Amino acid sequence: MDATPERPASRLARVAADRRVQLALLVVAVALAVAVGVAVGRRVARPAPAGPAAPDLRQAHAIWDSWRSAATGDVDAHLACFAGEARRGLDAEVAREGRERLRSRIEADAQAALGIELRPPTPESGGRLRFPVIVQHADGAERRDYVVSRSGSDWKICAVERRGPCAVDPPYGKRLGPPSEQGE
Repeated sequence: MDATPERPASRLARVAADRRVQLALLVVAVALAVAVGVAVGRRVARPAPAGPAAPDLRQAHAIWDSWRSAATGDVDAHLACFAGEARRGLDAEVAREGRERLRSRIEADAQAALGIELRPPTPESGGRLRFPVIVQHADGAERRDYVVSRSGSDWKICAVERRGPCAVDPPYGKRLGPPSEQGE
């Protein structure tokens, strides 16, 4: 037997032709690609630093609930959205003019609204929040400021201030639906 030493190139060619070696190299290449993808993805997918926390929407529920109850003419539910001076004013109106008169007034106001937009609130003293609310009517927009405060575990409307006409951008061109369907 002639024992000629095997040349390194032919040994490498024989190993590279082996299916087991090819499979092992494929598995290593895929694992390496996944590891690099995860490492790059972690760097890219980090969220940007958050700014100041947005107010919890629970603070605006009383405003939306007041519009929904007004649209359906539910006086009791509407009154339940208010506290403090605003509630006393509504109770005085009921005593003076009656529940039916209040029901027709709030229902007409709600049905005349084409759109309702709550803008971000500004904090006030005593833990209150002032929500600018834009109410779009057929003949223009009106700004109202709703001041809400904590009443027990709920937030209630303690004041509504009409600020008068305002410009809206973009203008609303069609009815957005009754207030009972808005604010979700």
